[in-house]
Amino acid sequence: MKTTSGKKLTSRDRVKRVFNHQEADKVPVDFGGTVVTCLDIEAHKKLKKYLNIFDDNDTIIDYTMGTVEPCDQLKNLFESDFRRISLNVIPPDIINNTYYDGFGMKLKKAVPHEYFDVIENPLREAKIDDLERMQLPDANNPALYYGLKDKAKDLFENSKYAIVADFGVPGFYETSQKLRGYENLACDLLMNFDFLRFLFDRLLELQKTFFKNYIDQVGKYAQVICYADDLGMQDRPQMDTETYREVLKPYHSAIFKFIHERTDAKIMLHCCGSIIPLIDDLIETGVDILNPVQTRAKDMDPALLKEKFGDRIIFWGAFDEQYTLPNGTKNEIYAETERLMKTLGKDGGYVFGPGHNIQSDTPAENIVAMFEAAKKYRIYQ
Repeated sequence: MKTTSGKKLTSRDRVKRVFNHQEADKVPVDFGGTVVTCLDIEAHKKLKKYLNIFDDNDTIIDYTMGTVEPCDQLKNLFESDFRRISLNVIPPDIINNTYYDGFGMKLKKAVPHEYFDVIENPLREAKIDDLERMQLPDANNPALYYGLKDKAKDLFENSKYAIVADFGVPGFYETSQKLRGYENLACDLLMNFDFLRFLFDRLLELQKTFFKNYIDQVGKYAQVICYADDLGMQDRPQMDTETYREVLKPYHSAIFKFIHERTDAKIMLHCCGSIIPLIDDLIETGVDILNPVQTRAKDMDPALLKEKFGDRIIFWGAFDEQYTLPNGTKNEIYAETERLMKTLGKDGGYVFGPGHNIQSDTPAENIVAMFEAAKKYRIYQ
């Protein structure tokens, strides 16, 4: 159902309408609304130089990805409907391109790239009794939440943007992979259920503390609250459906129920890869929004996703940044944008944006072309 008044909606009203699976005046557009729809630091610098934008703020908002939130001039230029709030970033103590995080994981920068990868897994040799003593981040650290309520309230009362309470709380599966090592966790999924359940129990309590504190600050102002747990590879999920249902689904259900009980915000799950066999289950756990919609992964065709799930979940992202954005021609970028707007945007339930952070190998002119195309095709006819 389309708007009939002909009146241009505010960003927040547009998003609310589309979240209710109704067409609005335009398809919402996101650039910089989440930590996974931003740019790495070098891409940000190149884009500003290309557009003659003289803003020297290149503050890292996620050290594991080298991510920078685009400056306001870029967000306004590209008509982003979203503004992000997040847990405050406490810069790590980086020595020789390495640092330790709150779990005791050691990370090292993958030079020349901006990412930091885990190189030491603190629970690699752990037994179940060791989990009582495992190191955990301090979810009650007041520095994480200082000023968030005032910032959220100001955005809510003095802007018309939709507000995203961005990522920052560690997911069960991704975190466990890094704590245990990928090989060990794969074995745990097959024959060490007791260990995993004890570990997930500890992570659940940690997540509840994080989200309680976070939602207390921003819950009544945000329209979206984010959660990340990558479950897919390029060609299939990382686990079969039955394993997901038995081991991980109860924990996703528990934390999403906890969030839904404390805020009216929609839950966005960032979950990369080919995950179509899991989407029905993810919807059942309480996921409202699926990001990044990795369309180059197997079976993640936009038309198929819209047909099977489009009335039950909101899709967010989907523009291919594995090939089309860094390597495509202007015509290819325009064609892909039009396809997504017409396919996923039909009847609401879609937010246009890059499929993940834009990397330094992406030409600035391609980024501009994507958002120019978005302006052209986002208008509902």
